[in-house]
Amino acid sequence: QGCSSSPPLCRSLQRAERASGGLLIVPLVAMSEEYRSRSNHALLVKDDVGKSKPTVYTLPPEGHAYGLTQPPDQEGAREVTMHWAAHVPRRKPGAECQDFRKLNRLAATSGVRNASELAEWRTTNDVKLVPKGPAGSGPKVIPSDVIPSFAYGKKSRPSTPIASVVGNHYGTEQEEALSFSYKKLAEDDRPNGKRVIKLTVACQKQIANAKSARQLHDNPPPPKECFKMAKFKNVPARMKPEDMGRSASVPNLH
Repeated sequence: QGCSSSPPLCRSLQRAERASGGLLIVPLVAMSEEYRSRSNHALLVKDDVGKSKPTVYTLPPEGHAYGLTQPPDQEGAREVTMHWAAHVPRRKPGAECQDFRKLNRLAATSGVRNASELAEWRTTNDVKLVPKGPAGSGPKVIPSDVIPSFAYGKKSRPSTPIASVVGNHYGTEQEEALSFSYKKLAEDDRPNGKRVIKLTVACQKQIANAKSARQLHDNPPPPKECFKMAKFKNVPARMKPEDMGRSASVPNLH
């Protein structure tokens, strides 16, 4: 049998085999841990408790980045969102274009049966496209035809002035306006060095009612005449107090 070891070891093994009558007994030797670590065999290498298994492959250094390198995009998110590409309409067919509908109809009436015959027939026949006339009334004039910079739609609110908000410009303006109003109010309240107390509407009504009640108490109106129907106003009484004394049921009025 072949031997994969070194030549001296192979020769010694062959001599031992011949001496033993063809039966070679090789003593089993335990594999050392150092040999396991140097073997670079995925099944022989042992790992320590609490640690990852050491690799048996030759890997790049730690700073190496795995994967496919993609070239940077020339147009990023800023260019896409900050630059608006205006729509360019397709050029309308003019008089130099062919009318394929008429060509196909004429080719069918001429007996053309397949695509090759149609291509050959088109080399000798040319039908130009006739521009269509305006249908109905003339074209309507829209604002953008007169003013190219005209914008359609509802106007949105202006952008927020972030510089004024962060710089507290609005707060400063309100403080100045409030201090000016307080100063003007203090000057108006003391025209002659006296503080003028402003009354509310309810307080003014209460004072007016009190004045009218006091005036009514000091100058009472004349007593009101009792109500009597007009036809009885000039009718005199038929009985007098002297005549009433003759009745026994009349109480003593004196």
